[in-house]
Amino acid sequence: MHERAIDHLRKAGQRRPFDRADRLMTVGASSAEVLLIEAGAVKVLLSAGNGSELIVDLYGRGELIGELGVLSGRPRSATVVGHMAGAAVHIPGARFRELARRHADVLLLVNDTLDRRLRNADGRQLAMASREVPNRVAYQLLVWAKEHGERTPDGLRVRGITQRELAQTVNASEKSVDAALQVLRAEGLVRTGRLCYVLPDARRLAEKLARPDWKPGR
Repeated sequence: MHERAIDHLRKAGQRRPFDRADRLMTVGASSAEVLLIEAGAVKVLLSAGNGSELIVDLYGRGELIGELGVLSGRPRSATVVGHMAGAAVHIPGARFRELARRHADVLLLVNDTLDRRLRNADGRQLAMASREVPNRVAYQLLVWAKEHGERTPDGLRVRGITQRELAQTVNASEKSVDAALQVLRAEGLVRTGRLCYVLPDARRLAEKLARPDWKPGR
């Protein structure tokens, strides 16, 4: 849908590789460029106020990162680090602003990106506010699996997330997340390994989450 916009951005920037844990943007820094993720994935982090960092979301192929800071002239509002090794096109801020002015398809990509993030944030906020920890864990893993998971013979696999990061994302303690994963494993909804979560049947999990009365383990 946004092939022309992505083509404009590729021509305007420089493609560079990144590894897991590479810092691509730092909160408070000047918004000097926009990233177009071409391969792999990055995670966006916010300070949780107690020295830890909260994963806002994961972004993968085709996603823009840092566009709002460049367009508004404001400093970076979050930190971005590599989640899975990949590559990103780095577009200088001035060039990106020029493309957004000259090409309606680039501006449409920006608007669609913002709209998708707002919808995802609304859905996550509703899920986190109204559900118990196992439901919140299941919801977050399902979102990550659908957007960034790998299809394997065993199901959708999400890699590279620590249990601590999962706990911070769903606003729960590591102990309660560990207990939630035990419940989800017992019901055959999730399998876990080192930095790895597999959803054997994502559709079945989605159907359960759609039921407001569903409580794993009960």
